[in-house]
Amino acid sequence: MINKNFLSEPNILQLSKEVFNNVIRDESKVKNNENLLSSKIKEAETINFILADGLGYKNLMSLDTSLKGSTNKVINTTFPSSTNVALTTFAMMSHPVDHGIIGYYMYDRKNYGLINALNWNNENQNLLRDDHFKNQQSIWKKFKTFKTHVSNFQPENLVGSSLSNFLYEKSSTVPYKTLDNLIEMLSEASFLENRFNFIYYPNIDISGHIFGVYSTEWELEIKKFERAVERISLASNKKTTTIISADHGLCNIPLENRHNLSYENSIRIYGDQRSVYINGTESEVQKVFANIPGELFRRSDLKYLLKEPSNSYIETLYPDYCFVLEQNHIIYPKHLQAELKGYHGGLTEEELKIPIIEIHNF
Repeated sequence: MINKNFLSEPNILQLSKEVFNNVIRDESKVKNNENLLSSKIKEAETINFILADGLGYKNLMSLDTSLKGSTNKVINTTFPSSTNVALTTFAMMSHPVDHGIIGYYMYDRKNYGLINALNWNNENQNLLRDDHFKNQQSIWKKFKTFKTHVSNFQPENLVGSSLSNFLYEKSSTVPYKTLDNLIEMLSEASFLENRFNFIYYPNIDISGHIFGVYSTEWELEIKKFERAVERISLASNKKTTTIISADHGLCNIPLENRHNLSYENSIRIYGDQRSVYINGTESEVQKVFANIPGELFRRSDLKYLLKEPSNSYIETLYPDYCFVLEQNHIIYPKHLQAELKGYHGGLTEEELKIPIIEIHNF
């Protein structure tokens, strides 16, 4: 059963707007109806925001960690619950159907066909040069207009990627090699004057995909992150608030719940392996998914999760249908065969619910 209130529930888009308003110290700049952060943040001289990839609320609550005690709110991530969709929503302060990054894989009916919208190739990255994407103003460009000192800390191997170049301002992006390297830089004089630091941390997600959530390796990664957060929050003598949230949680998929799809080229199947976008006739779609556990959403339903297309350009990227799999099931379309332990992209609370953690050093 689809949640028709999904888009109006507290979510990562509203969190982005509230963070922005607090950084520039003007709650009227970006309209936002939620109060997701504590009033104490208004006293902070520096605000850190850590996007901990894969740190879902339900996953976190299974552990004995100090991070649980600092969790103030629980909100929704985007639909689909995918990294590139959530990161773009935070960076652009807009809905996925408005900014245009609507899935791990997308399908451009007009020019480029199937697109891996997380790891773009040399040809389909040209999609991001369309005016629809070029004319968007990210949170980083807005900070620049307000002459706000900010830095965006990214793992060294991600800097310069197509997605990174689209989301972030080159002048404020700082690569880091290790956690120790990151914390050292945050303590340097040149960064201590920053009003805002955004930190993307991918290791929890990587561990969850490879070893599975709740595994020994995953729990060890959480412990490493917990210690790093303590050091980050104390890196400056200035009054500092460190906010931690995520892009999604993960769920483990048993081998017996992995479904290979067989279908003709007249039907297009893409998106995420837990929430599958489909272009084709309804009879074809029903046939392909007849024995797959899950629910088929038509466009009349999909608007409650994605909204309706905002213009004719987005219409070329918008799917005809979406199939959301039952808990602990995934599909393998023709273009995906990687065997992982943990997955995300769907609508279960494990995947969808993310925490807002606040830590103050004052």
